[in-house]
Amino acid sequence: MERQQGLENELSKSLVPVSKLKISKELFSNIPLQLRGLLTPVSKEFLTCPSDSRDSNTISKVITELEDIDFFQKFPDDTKLQLAKKMSFVVREADQYLLRQGDAVEAMYLIVSGVVSLRYNIDTSSNLQNKARWPEQVLQRGDIFGHVDLMQDRQSVVDAYTLGYAEFLMLKKNDFGIIQSHFEGDSKRLKLYLRSIELLRRFDWSEEELRVLEVFCKVHNYLEEVEIYSGAQGVKPHWSYFVVTGECELAREISYCATESGIILKHLKLPESNANQNLKVTKKLVEFEKGKQGFHFGVGERFGENRVLATPASEFLLVPRLILVFKNRELLSKMATDLENSLPSDQTVLERFIDYEEATQAVASTLKDMLKDKPSRLISSEKSVKKPRFYKHV
Repeated sequence: MERQQGLENELSKSLVPVSKLKISKELFSNIPLQLRGLLTPVSKEFLTCPSDSRDSNTISKVITELEDIDFFQKFPDDTKLQLAKKMSFVVREADQYLLRQGDAVEAMYLIVSGVVSLRYNIDTSSNLQNKARWPEQVLQRGDIFGHVDLMQDRQSVVDAYTLGYAEFLMLKKNDFGIIQSHFEGDSKRLKLYLRSIELLRRFDWSEEELRVLEVFCKVHNYLEEVEIYSGAQGVKPHWSYFVVTGECELAREISYCATESGIILKHLKLPESNANQNLKVTKKLVEFEKGKQGFHFGVGERFGENRVLATPASEFLLVPRLILVFKNRELLSKMATDLENSLPSDQTVLERFIDYEEATQAVASTLKDMLKDKPSRLISSEKSVKKPRFYKHV
């Protein structure tokens, strides 16, 4: 007892190595014997090792096995250890419910393996459409569910249904306070964006549908420039994107040749004077436009060779595209057409690139002329470095 109390005290101070911590005896409770043959290798090891060994090593193995899952990466180390101690390991066969629409939510779940379908069933008595259910949202390894309803202390707005054998880490409602504060910021912004974006408001959502969208949608922010969308993929995207803060860059790769008469696109017919020459083809990814707050893409448009690059500190609201199709196909089609019509031609993109290059060269030439007659100390970084006259000690 004294040793166990000591470990618990050390846990609160976040000073104990993971392998020395105790874990709940309920980690693998309620797992039918007939399912144990389906467990992933690490799960089998958890279940088959002696109980004393399991107690001392399970936390470390859980966190190590799930290093690729973003869920654990957002928390400090002491919170991770508390989570691993409080979470229970749950296994479900195919076609089983973890949440039922309209029922109380008793836990949130992190998917370790398997696939789960989130389904919203429409009350057909008040809806004249033939379809009685929204397109499902499919969750996989690393995804979580149940947390949105727990945060708002409400009944589940969806069914959560296993599409096959699946393994979960479950955090009960009484322990959710460990991580609740980490989700509150995203949850508040998500609620705000769903109700304030003008294009989304045109879909005429009911308040109940907005509550469901809080479960189906997500807010994603980017800390560095990265490509997030490309028309070259050739398939319609799962998500529709709406810029909510910051901006994104629209870019297109163009191929051009430098001829005596100027720079021309590769696919255009060359002038007769250059027809028999082996001209060098240059490819360049040209950023031609900025997408600011309210800009949208991934709505079913024909995006061609265009790409979207997220800029640092930009934030996007992601909405499942099929839900928008289900809600108002005509409006979504118009959004896609308007986006297609706003995209410039390859020639326009090339001209913008040429203008940018010429402007850059002009600025460089001007700076060179300005510095030409200046003392060398102004243009030589080596000679301009001086020791400070004073040193400030902190």
